[in-house]
Amino acid sequence: MLGFFITWLIVLLAVALVFLFTNNDRKLQKVLFVALGVRLALMIIDAYIWPGLPYLTAADASRFQRRAVEFSQLGLSELITWPLPGGAGLFAYFMGTVYAFLGTEESTVIRAINILAGIFSIYNVYHISRMLWTRKIALQNAFILALFPLLAVYAQNLLREAFVVYFLTLGVRYYVSWIKHKRIHHIALAVVGFGLSTALHMGALMALLGLGVYQIWLIMTSLAKGRIIMFLSSAVAILIVGVGLHYLNTTGWGLSTIGGEGAIGEFGVEELIEERGGDRRKGRASYLQGLSASNPVDVLWQTPIRGAFFLFSPMPWMVGNLWDLVGLFDGLMYFLVLFGIYKSFPVIRKDPAALAMLVMLLGMIVAFAWGVTNYGTGMRHRAKIISIAICLTPYLFPLRKLVQSKVKKGLEVVYTTKFLQP
Repeated sequence: MLGFFITWLIVLLAVALVFLFTNNDRKLQKVLFVALGVRLALMIIDAYIWPGLPYLTAADASRFQRRAVEFSQLGLSELITWPLPGGAGLFAYFMGTVYAFLGTEESTVIRAINILAGIFSIYNVYHISRMLWTRKIALQNAFILALFPLLAVYAQNLLREAFVVYFLTLGVRYYVSWIKHKRIHHIALAVVGFGLSTALHMGALMALLGLGVYQIWLIMTSLAKGRIIMFLSSAVAILIVGVGLHYLNTTGWGLSTIGGEGAIGEFGVEELIEERGGDRRKGRASYLQGLSASNPVDVLWQTPIRGAFFLFSPMPWMVGNLWDLVGLFDGLMYFLVLFGIYKSFPVIRKDPAALAMLVMLLGMIVAFAWGVTNYGTGMRHRAKIISIAICLTPYLFPLRKLVQSKVKKGLEVVYTTKFLQP
């Protein structure tokens, strides 16, 4: 009973926070309440009406639940002094702490907390899109994510996805704000967001590394063009990113996949390629069986192939049941979003913040392309990148298109339909 009360107290908190943060923006408020309603409906069905709804993520959620129960059995006194784990263990530790207070049957509390994180991930995406493009695009992007099917599923299930995406979008939001407004504390907050996201999942580390690479490129181009302010701000960004990476490396947070503490710089390139590029595929949903890599040349030619399968699987010839059709539809939506990024590139390349986000997105795609070996897991992992990808689509067929403006002497957005316009 206590868990039931706390669950709905968290839901009421979500409602109150939406009102608080969108008091002067009724349209955004409506979008966030749509997102809340969709996720809440899924939670009610799964937790109270049809327990064990056969989601694509059932096996993954069960593993988190089992590990959380193991943590809860340690007792509160031992959990408080337990060294914080990283990656999947960190979220299971959080779940176990909640269970130690309330009991292992109170999973709806975790679901409600995840819903809260999912709602404010969309809030972050709205602000990112508004800083990059226009308010109309920002509202439309937020509304798309509010209704994005599998993102809604993952945002209320017993998985870490909701918090990985929240901290990732928080990091990107403050990074874009820093690019636009040059407030130094924003780049520090960006690294905090990226760091917490990396602590939960190593895929976010590639976004942070991509950010560092992009800032190094900005330093070199700024020196070549004599842009002293850009050079200084980029140098500060590199310093803060470096400190963040050093902290992750010394603590091992989020680096368990490649060896934990001290892994950055000590894990051999060839060894890493052989470990991640080996043929680890098994099960009905696996793909590219027999494809393995052992050297950097293999990485070059295999990355586009692995990336395509990660983003768009299951392919039509892989469909064998109803859930595969769900995956096929999900892959089609990613194809449309990536096509939108391709068509939007003329304006992306003119905006330093958008271009940096594109580099971060590509880094995460490469990481997941090499880390995922079946499309069931792939659908869950690519849901981590959709919130970033949708921000890079001022062109999004069939909702928006870019046209050459003779008046403004550049590209501008034209709306082709009112569909999904909040």
